[in-house]
Amino acid sequence: MKTRIIQNEPEPELTAEVEEVAVADERQTWLRRACFLVAVVGYFVIGVIHPAEIEVGDDTTLYIGIHLVQPFFILLLAWGTWLLVKDLPGRAAQVARIAIVPYAIAYSMFDAIAGVALGGIVRLANDASAADGAVVQRLMDTGTDYVGVALFVASDLSWFVMALAAAIAVKPIGGRGPTLLMAVGAAIFAIAHPFPTGPIGITLFGLGIAWLELRREAAKAPEAQPVLAP
Repeated sequence: MKTRIIQNEPEPELTAEVEEVAVADERQTWLRRACFLVAVVGYFVIGVIHPAEIEVGDDTTLYIGIHLVQPFFILLLAWGTWLLVKDLPGRAAQVARIAIVPYAIAYSMFDAIAGVALGGIVRLANDASAADGAVVQRLMDTGTDYVGVALFVASDLSWFVMALAAAIAVKPIGGRGPTLLMAVGAAIFAIAHPFPTGPIGITLFGLGIAWLELRREAAKAPEAQPVLAP
């Protein structure tokens, strides 16, 4: 007569090479999580304090400071996304990997160059005469900066393509829930990064990442396997 008992199978001994790979994977996991954590928290804070607009006469210190710091969070999101999808198969993962470069370039250009430049113009106008300041303000209100508009569209579109493709790529790992949160968050964040869309979008995206990481950890947990013993 055979009796079914439940017992844990002994784990095979790890060779030095396997242990090295395991340690590298663990470091990469924590690096990926750190990139997303710092970027999401940083962008949430930036979105809350980001002025809705800047005009002649406004203090430019905060506005310029935000756009000097923002490229750091842009690159962290790009790095985290690369670590997230670099080993994943499929078309979506490939699209995400390709979109990382235009995202990092376009978004950095829009936020760092355009934002700092606008803040610098306002700062110069603040130091000019009232008449010159009024001219600058009139140009800001009525002028159409086609280059700026193109950079704005390119940066938000590149972010959305990268983030959406990454969300689809991780669906086989995390399931529909994390993918949906990441996709919705990416879409809202693409509208604008200041309050309210920025903090809401990046929070939803970050919650999707956190949910995905929790499911990855749960999948790693060893389970007791049924074994037939005489």
